[in-house]
Amino acid sequence: MTTTEDIVESQANGHSRIAVGETYDVAIEKLVYGGDGFAHIGSQAVFVPFAAVGDQLRVRITEVERNYARGVIEEILHASADRRTPPCAHFGVCGGCQLQHLTYAAQLNAKVAFVRESLRRIGCIDWDGEITTRSADEFGYRSRAELKIARNETGKARIGYYRPASQRVCEVESCLILMPAANRELQRLHAEPSLIPNDATRVHFTVGDTEVIVTPATGENGKSEAVDALGTAYQRIAGFNYGFGVRSFFQGNRLLVEDLVQTAIGDASGKLAVDLYAGVGLFSLQLAKTFEQVVAVEGNRPAANHGMENVRANNLTNIRYEQLSVEAWLKYKSVELPCPDFVLLDPPRSGAGAQVIERLVAMAAPQMAYVSCDPATLARDLRLLVNYGYSIESITALDMFPQTYHVETVVRLRIAD
Repeated sequence: MTTTEDIVESQANGHSRIAVGETYDVAIEKLVYGGDGFAHIGSQAVFVPFAAVGDQLRVRITEVERNYARGVIEEILHASADRRTPPCAHFGVCGGCQLQHLTYAAQLNAKVAFVRESLRRIGCIDWDGEITTRSADEFGYRSRAELKIARNETGKARIGYYRPASQRVCEVESCLILMPAANRELQRLHAEPSLIPNDATRVHFTVGDTEVIVTPATGENGKSEAVDALGTAYQRIAGFNYGFGVRSFFQGNRLLVEDLVQTAIGDASGKLAVDLYAGVGLFSLQLAKTFEQVVAVEGNRPAANHGMENVRANNLTNIRYEQLSVEAWLKYKSVELPCPDFVLLDPPRSGAGAQVIERLVAMAAPQMAYVSCDPATLARDLRLLVNYGYSIESITALDMFPQTYHVETVVRLRIAD
């Protein structure tokens, strides 16, 4: 075992003794997005999964790169107060969760730190204001899930999640983060494996208010025409009925989705609102309560079709859907509108990007809400918005994904005076 003092002395002499297979004692300084703990061995950064801030650990190095190393815990020398016994027996073997070893309060603190660090490091934004958190139950929240299917040597189906950094399946008979209705269907598949087609590679669970749609999928990526065609789930959220397809994007935390809507929209009102990356209309329908006209822009045809059907089903006459990519709509169609009072954008994980931000700013909406599932791309885009003259009013981290490192962030902005 090599101590930190040995490493410091070695590096001072121009040598590095960090090597794969060696063990070192480290102190975890923080968690980073992705869930790993961050420490130093001398001046070398090292990342350690399943660590907690304040841990004193003995780690074995598994990978060494030029600017960092990775290791695994060999021994917990001193456990952080943030630690708890993981509630799930599969934790650490199943790749579905990364943070079950942390108290829930520590998970929320970590996610706030992820957002703040991304703003500082990527966005060059030193936000010293509060980052509010919103959370619900930490288990039993997930209404949508895709589990993998593998078969053993006898052909029996094994259903579960991939193991960390692997495509080997960790079989699970129930999952703590799934809603109870989804777990009942999962247990039924285990009890009746003949329900699973022989060529299925994964199975989708989609929980509506009155039923669970269970859809096996085939093909290398688990996609098939059957998955795209089968089933529409329905949920009633904040006064409206929403239908969405098995493969259409829809928020997966059934317990927190209304808080997300309220946080993003708040008390915004006026003549015209624009909802970019509108999906099936989660925000568009709610905006129709307080705006005279709503324009919803969505490039994915199945999602846009569900959105238009949701508008009709809820008897709303002040929402116009544009089935067009956001990039194309901003370039060719946005000029046909007067200046909107409010713009809401909820882009995919890749974010909006420079071109969208530039054209969005040209619309000169006085207020904006940016909903993001990735702190890094959020920070990149916020830097552009701030440079173009917008100021940040509030930042809220919503824990739509308890037990994982993912975090949903809502940022409210307005044009600076």
